[in-house]
Amino acid sequence: MATIIATTAGNFRLIGRLMAQVRRIKELNQLNTVAREVLDAPQDYLVIGTA
Repeated sequence: MATIIATTAGNFRLIGRLMAQVRRIKELNQLNTVAREVLDAPQDYLVIGTA
């Protein structure tokens, strides 16, 4: 949970995008649980910055 909050800075839109990508990774890899690596993978592809 702390990783998600730190990555998205509490931005609900980014949390939604991150969770959608985590869900997709879980389905593609047929995983039952979310490991740290599953959370780290989408972070590399999300565009996170300041406006």
